[in-house]
Amino acid sequence: MPHPPPERQTSSLATTLELALKPEILEDRSLWNLGNDLPCYHRLVHPIVQGHHVLAQGPFPLKRIYLMVSILQRINTATSSDLPSQCQALIVSPTFELAWTVKGIARTMASAMPSVKVYCCPRGFHDAHDKIVELQGSETGRVPDIVVGTPGMIWQCIIRGWLKTDAIAMLVFEGMDDILDRGYDESVLLGIFQMVARGNTQVVVQADSLHMWRRIWKLVGDFMPSPVRVWDI
Repeated sequence: MPHPPPERQTSSLATTLELALKPEILEDRSLWNLGNDLPCYHRLVHPIVQGHHVLAQGPFPLKRIYLMVSILQRINTATSSDLPSQCQALIVSPTFELAWTVKGIARTMASAMPSVKVYCCPRGFHDAHDKIVELQGSETGRVPDIVVGTPGMIWQCIIRGWLKTDAIAMLVFEGMDDILDRGYDESVLLGIFQMVARGNTQVVVQADSLHMWRRIWKLVGDFMPSPVRVWDI
């Protein structure tokens, strides 16, 4: 297994100029309070919106907002009944509580994008027929554009055929070190990568700490050719 890739410095221009974000994303930007964190904001968001695979190491203040900015910028948010209904972004979180938080952030930030639907996997699918129906879009005719959940619940959705992975454009792991610390089966994580990170799927992996970095790279390296590695330490 090769060593983790070296950090690739982003252009100094990217740290001083605004990103060309969609107007809908910028509408409520004053609520994000990013003014004091622009260097971190650009360092993390810029390579993602450029379409690179990204390994992000460090806590990154407001990281979930940064990641959601990147996702909403990358996915198709146009309102059109002619567009196929497909899951475009899959976010893997360490816990249900964090996944629920990410869902709330996504809904708030996509408030000016009425066509964007966000779904959070429940703690379990026992007696949760309504949640399965929502994920499959059986009643509304539209599946969620963004799905977030823990590794175990996401894996259940995939292997049971509830979540179609063919059109997923972005696979995002937030808190990968926390995910591994919590003892999630690495075969499940590997299965998610194998089912989702195919073709042109962009992969973003964020970890707060340094101590698991080589273990993380061993797990994800085959699915992230030539990634950009960014730091916040």
